[in-house]
Amino acid sequence: METQTLIERFLVEEILVGTREALGATEPLVGPGGLLDSLGLLRLIQFLEETFQIRVGDGDVGEEHFGTLERLARFVDSKRAEGERS
Repeated sequence: METQTLIERFLVEEILVGTREALGATEPLVGPGGLLDSLGLLRLIQFLEETFQIRVGDGDVGEEHFGTLERLARFVDSKRAEGERS
């Protein structure tokens, strides 16, 4: 299953329970107007690390990588590719 789809499913089913059925690829996740609070962000990071076998560093968490679903999926895919080269 595609990275973006897996992340979206987790967010809708585990974080935004009962409030959304889907997310737009460019909806803000963090920052001003973002859908995630600090607890939701921590749960998301744990999900990403366990599901995709990546390490999310403190410097990775911000609007650049976590700003939207689209950016997040791209970030995860790039981290996974780095892991394959190691």
